[in-house]
This record gives sequence, structure tokens and C-alpha cells, in this order.
Amino acid sequence: MFNYQLGIIPALDVDIQKAKKIAEAVKGLKKEIAGLKIGSILCWQHGLPKVVGELKKVCDFPVIFDAQKACTDIPDIVRKQAKVVANAGVNAFIAAPQGAGSATLTAFVDACKEYQIVPIVVLEMTHPEFSAFLSRDAAEKILEKSIDLGVRNFVAPANKPERLKLYKNIAKKKRKVIKILSPGVGPQGGGPDTAVEAGADFVIVGRAIYQAEEPKEEVKRIYDLIDKAYSSRKE
Repeated sequence: MFNYQLGIIPALDVDIQKAKKIAEAVKGLKKEIAGLKIGSILCWQHGLPKVVGELKKVCDFPVIFDAQKACTDIPDIVRKQAKVVANAGVNAFIAAPQGAGSATLTAFVDACKEYQIVPIVVLEMTHPEFSAFLSRDAAEKILEKSIDLGVRNFVAPANKPERLKLYKNIAKKKRKVIKILSPGVGPQGGGPDTAVEAGADFVIVGRAIYQAEEPKEEVKRIYDLIDKAYSSRKE
């Protein structure tokens, strides 16, 4: 699904008209934009099929659905979630299997493959207490299990660059190439360039883009930063 080695994924955590306006503004940025991320509140308000349909009227970027957070239930429910998401026309589905277990993670990945959507797995979130109720190595276990299941796309925080390096090194030891999508840029303290330097391949950017007076110019500015950072990165 992701055609580029590097890119920006706008997080459209706004109302549907604003989301369409942003999509319209950036639709010509084929090199810079890797996909559009939509979340639970927008889709609860309007319905997932409508949101996807409205965006795809405007542009042809892949649509990534972040249910905030899916894949925390029993395997049967997770399989049904994947089917609903696929039927809505979504291209990729983000799961957060923390607390759900191996069987649920396996069901999620298998269902995404069956319904031909890209599985993306959250390893760690951006806020400080994300792991307060989890075992210390939960993220590492999820990464290793997901890689074994064939997952190649993961979410990990831009504001924790040392963790990005860790995840890339784990994948390297398993002789697998993974892509990391990193939220937490801007207000949450992460830099798009420092995230890419640490191992991010795509930066998920919300407020910096949708609050900008000129979203298109802001995307170009961020892309210039991450492009320079990627050029100097050592894998």
C-alpha cells in the first residue's frame, strides 16, 4: 500500500468538511503524502463508509482507519471488525493488541489478509503512562509475534526516538524490514526529522497540518525536514 520509502500521513481528527478540505488541498502531493488517517470520532459521527467515500471522491490516497483502539477484544469480534472495515473501502486498519493476547492478534492479521487490507500494529503510544498497566516487554513481544505473522507496518511514537531505534534493531535481528508510522509530532514533543533519523518511515501529523493556514505548504515544509533526515540516516 505504501508506495514510498518516506512520507507524511495527515491525521484527520476534524469534522468531515474540514477533512475533505485538507484532502483537497494536499491531493496533488503524491510524493509527500503516503496516506490519510481517519479516527473513531469522525467515523462515529458520520459512519465509516460515508467518511471513506467522501475522501475518495476528493483524492486517491490510501485511507488508514484508526479505531482508537481496535483489536482488544476476543478473536471472533476482531475478525468481524476487520470485515466491516474492509467493506467500507478502507485500505489499512490499525490495531492495538495490548491486553488482548496472541490469539486476538493472529485473528486480526489473518482477517486483514483475508479481506485484503493492510494490517498495522501499534507497539507503543505517545503518552507517558501508556505502559503503566503492561508488562515491561509487552511492545517487544507484540513486535516479534507480529513479524512472525507477516506484519510489516507498525505504529510507534515520534516523541520516543530511542524506542524507534529499538524496534528497528529487533526487526533487523530477525532479518526483516519493517516500516514505522510515527505519531506524536509537534504538540506532543516529537520532531518529524528526529523521528525519521531514529527509524520512522512515515510521520503521522495532525494538528500541525489541520490547524495550519496553508496545509499544503505545511506538508511541504515537513517533508523537506524528513527528506533531509532520511538522506543522512544509517539503517
